[in-house]
Amino acid sequence: MAANYTNYVSYKDPATNRPRIGHLNLDHDTIHALSFKSGESIHSLYQVIAAGEEHICLDEFEDPCPASTLKILPPITGRDILAVGKNYFEHAKEFNQSGFDSSDKVDVPSHPVIFTKRATSIIAHGDQIYHHPEFTQSLDYEGEIGVIIGKAGYRVKEENALDHVWGYTIINDVTARERQRDHKQFFIGKSGDTFCPMVCISPRPRNRE
Repeated sequence: MAANYTNYVSYKDPATNRPRIGHLNLDHDTIHALSFKSGESIHSLYQVIAAGEEHICLDEFEDPCPASTLKILPPITGRDILAVGKNYFEHAKEFNQSGFDSSDKVDVPSHPVIFTKRATSIIAHGDQIYHHPEFTQSLDYEGEIGVIIGKAGYRVKEENALDHVWGYTIINDVTARERQRDHKQFFIGKSGDTFCPMVCISPRPRNRE
């Protein structure tokens, strides 16, 4: 298996009850544990990013397990999500007309709209989204592409931006719309517990075209 074709997935190891990183075989719907070539187990995607894929292999002491028998975990945890709002113009127009927009009231913003979602909002795909009825009566959802940054940079040129992308995931950006409107910013309305489900797979870029 070529490392740069790996679909990484985080799951709970039933033997240790700890997070473990594995390779998801989409053809057979199985997960095979990954380890460093030194034999050390991998418990976090951050370890994979920091070490580099050339140091990672299938764990020869573990057999593939059916994915349906394992507790799947979110690929990334512990860090806030940085997000860009109103970058899909049709959605920006729809949101502007919804009554929940408290920003500059233009369909296309003049400058990028940047917001964060708290790390405490992250859950795995398939976990229950809690409605928080005492907090919102206008729960909304949006499917988003999550970009996992693997290399720091400063004043990165546009043509070099993808050199800093490690991989991707899919995020359900859940929002309490009236909290977003009433607080005049996105943070509180976007950061409720369970408001950031993530798909388990973190594929590496294969073809940038």
